[in-house]
Amino acid sequence: MTVASTVPNGIHELTVLDGNQSSRANLQLVFFYQTKNGNLRQQMSMRMRMAFYEAMSHYPIVYGKLQRQEQAVRVVVSDDSQDKLKPRYDEYDVTERVADIAAAHYNWALWPKELLSVCPVRPPYGSTAELPLMHVVMTWHPDGLGFLVSIDHSVVDGIGLGTIVNQWASIVRKGRILLPVDADHATVYQELVGSVKEPQGGWFYDYVDSLPEVEPAAIAGKKLDDNTAISDMDLRAPQQVELALRQNTHAMRMTPEAMKKLLDDSPQPASAIRLAYALLWQRYIAAMATSANSRDQMCLINVIHSSRHLVDRPCYVGNAVCPVYSQRALDDLLKSPISVVANDIGQNMHAVTGSQWLAFAQMLNDPVRQAKFYTIFANPSALQLTISNISRVPYFDVNFGFGAPSHVTLYPMVIPGFSAWLPLSPEGGLHIMWNLPERVFNVLKQDPELTRYVEVLF
Repeated sequence: MTVASTVPNGIHELTVLDGNQSSRANLQLVFFYQTKNGNLRQQMSMRMRMAFYEAMSHYPIVYGKLQRQEQAVRVVVSDDSQDKLKPRYDEYDVTERVADIAAAHYNWALWPKELLSVCPVRPPYGSTAELPLMHVVMTWHPDGLGFLVSIDHSVVDGIGLGTIVNQWASIVRKGRILLPVDADHATVYQELVGSVKEPQGGWFYDYVDSLPEVEPAAIAGKKLDDNTAISDMDLRAPQQVELALRQNTHAMRMTPEAMKKLLDDSPQPASAIRLAYALLWQRYIAAMATSANSRDQMCLINVIHSSRHLVDRPCYVGNAVCPVYSQRALDDLLKSPISVVANDIGQNMHAVTGSQWLAFAQMLNDPVRQAKFYTIFANPSALQLTISNISRVPYFDVNFGFGAPSHVTLYPMVIPGFSAWLPLSPEGGLHIMWNLPERVFNVLKQDPELTRYVEVLF
């Protein structure tokens, strides 16, 4: 187990594993805890703050700023003399009760304003507005605690952030970290490249290559519905982007009982999670499609998978992701039973192979192909559903000594057409954050095929 007592200066190279090379969106997780301890802050505040910085000292990549080098290679430059770039930690006493927020299904309309104070959209790389790569906001409630963890998504993904937060909690609770420290981005990339002989992209990569080239000038200044990349080419201020995205982010849930019912109702054997994929994909496309769409138009589902298993590094904190796509013609998708669609998804979606990962890496290394890919990725007009399923990440294990979280969610900003699936409770179920056009949301919340299993919260 690696132990770093100080934060070393250095350059930490990021790789194509580390997400969209032009993305400016932070990953932001929010945890709520309900307790009966009215003196929680007095007892825990200093202890949690000190444990946070001790935990982060093991991950020097979060101490620094992003820079571009030659050939658009991005690095994190860390310098312990630049105090303003170290992870930021703010605390507030608030009057809102966690119980009241819970009664409203954790709708952010009832959150304290402090939890909504960190804009998830970063300034363009290389600008003078340097912000810490990581920012934590603690809100001490009369009946508990809430906290936001915001981190640049090119440094850490949802699984990695779960690891980091659990390391923090283990220091508070046990006095030491309990998981191996694994933040070496470059060696993961080298291990993967060295273990794969040939890329094997399949039909989706042929489809991307068939698309017309995208001129950067044609992307700049477009409305967010038409351009899903929150990039340096987006001319709006970060707060404008945030508000545009937040207003279309909705919450739904599937309880463990609803998932069992979905499984019991299926006439063919299929896993509950694939049945959920199929259900939401079919009902979403049914709501999205209009008379302008041809019946044989290709509809896509993209479930973002982890690549960690390829190098046996489960505690790696970087962005080890790879999209896996399945397709179905519009008319066929809408007429097929959910169980048939689920089994078709199962045949096309499985653990990422090294050859698939290499095909994705090569695509992101090519600026022309990368630009084409982002005209599809999370683009509602492409009749596509994108799912980031982090429902198996042990977020409910984040115990600081006063119990498991009562709720774990994302900051209310998800890019158009994108859904994030989190665990609903320690017992299972799904908490789904989904950015939807208002027209589509109004159709879905009245769709009996969906609401038989999915509760639309807001």
